[in-house]
Amino acid sequence: MMKRTVLSYLLLFACSVVLGACGGIAKSTRIDPALNLAPTSFHTEVNHWPEPGDHDLDVMEVYDPWEPMNRNIYNFNAVVDEAIIYPATKAYETVLPDPAEKGVHNVIQNLNEAPVLVNCLLQGRLEKSFITTSRFFINSIFGIGGLMDVASSSEGLQKQEEDVGQTLGVWGFGSGPYFVMPILGPSNVRDTFGFGGDFLLLLMQMKYVYRAIGVKNTQTVAITELIIRGLNRRADTPFRYHSTGSPFEYEMIRFIYTKKRELDIKR
Repeated sequence: MMKRTVLSYLLLFACSVVLGACGGIAKSTRIDPALNLAPTSFHTEVNHWPEPGDHDLDVMEVYDPWEPMNRNIYNFNAVVDEAIIYPATKAYETVLPDPAEKGVHNVIQNLNEAPVLVNCLLQGRLEKSFITTSRFFINSIFGIGGLMDVASSSEGLQKQEEDVGQTLGVWGFGSGPYFVMPILGPSNVRDTFGFGGDFLLLLMQMKYVYRAIGVKNTQTVAITELIIRGLNRRADTPFRYHSTGSPFEYEMIRFIYTKKRELDIKR
């Protein structure tokens, strides 16, 4: 009996050793299929932020032969805006209550309908001319001299944006090289001449309005109006220099301005 028991234990021990060995062998023979793949020469390029002059930026290329000068003017504008224009605009917004600021904005926009109408007519866009004329009379009469923008509540009477630069573009004048105007910002040769035309139309309008309402000291009033117009325009522009977080802010602004003006002329 004793002998049988010993033999039984020996058989169990032997079986366990054999099974353990088989399990070890099975485990050691499992090979990752990837290890059998032949090496290849494929290498992926490490991504990096494009450097100025890289072809990665070709999509944003704009004809800018005066780029060194334009960059200097851009940086000058940034300094002037940060030191003078932006703080003055914030003070303007702080001093004027929101309803008063909105009223001033609406009056200026209503006065601007006149040069917009001139450009619509010069471009031969009769529908826009009709909309602009309607807006002026509606806002002047029912909006209390333009203090309220009543016309914009109608979907078919939204404000039209036309200027001399766009008119020249419609007439077939090319944009010419990109140009950064001192203080005023991005432009091009055509739009710079267009700005001169816009300013001339504004002076003619101011002279007519001042004469109509009996203003005597036109020079002081004109300077005050130009300052208010400038502050109003800056208040309507949320952009701040060097706030995009991109080392290519100049290229971005140049590209966006150029494409916007192309669309403005086509629409």
